[in-house]
Amino acid sequence: MSIWHQRWDENRIGFHRLETNPTLSDHWSKLSLPSNASVLVPLCGKSLDMHWLDQQGHTVVGIELVEKAVKQFFDDASMLTEEESKHSGNKYSAGKIHLYHADFFEVQPDETPFDAWYDRAALVALPSNIRPAYVEQLCQLTAANSKGLMVTFDYPQSEMQGPPFALPDTEVEQLFSEHFEVERVQWTDLTEEEQRELSRCSLSVFILTRKSFMSSNSGVQ
Repeated sequence: MSIWHQRWDENRIGFHRLETNPTLSDHWSKLSLPSNASVLVPLCGKSLDMHWLDQQGHTVVGIELVEKAVKQFFDDASMLTEEESKHSGNKYSAGKIHLYHADFFEVQPDETPFDAWYDRAALVALPSNIRPAYVEQLCQLTAANSKGLMVTFDYPQSEMQGPPFALPDTEVEQLFSEHFEVERVQWTDLTEEEQRELSRCSLSVFILTRKSFMSSNSGVQ
């Protein structure tokens, strides 16, 4: 994961948007969550989407490996934080927003289990061999019947070196179908919009609902 520290150190953060992602505002209400729901944001960076979620009344918990990103999130908004040292990293809090500077695969946030989660660029930041562990950790951190909104990208992996890595819809189904109900709510062809020379590129948005039961051999409770 040293690539992410390098990118932040060199300010190569083209993935950071200067406004709320429209897929979030367009689809979040479809999750039908109460305003006081707790929302997990894995690999959150300094995403402004967390401010939008906070404005909906949610308790927002982000997890980020790069401490610089965590501090910039609060500094950019001129928010004073409280800092706590935790077993797996440090926790920074301001109001109902809590960001953990920690490894997503090891952290156990105080707010667990979560009612919902939001993934705009987390899973596509991981190569395929790490993705099953990501899903396993999501299952550990979320409650039965919790819901997630996830944005993915797909393109011929051989045509571009990630991240973001290609994540076909078929792989989403393979990764999540055992533990989540999978519903694609948007598919958009980005081929003409992309600045990169890709033969095809698309965006998909999924709503994933955690099943209330787990298979006996899954190892997930």
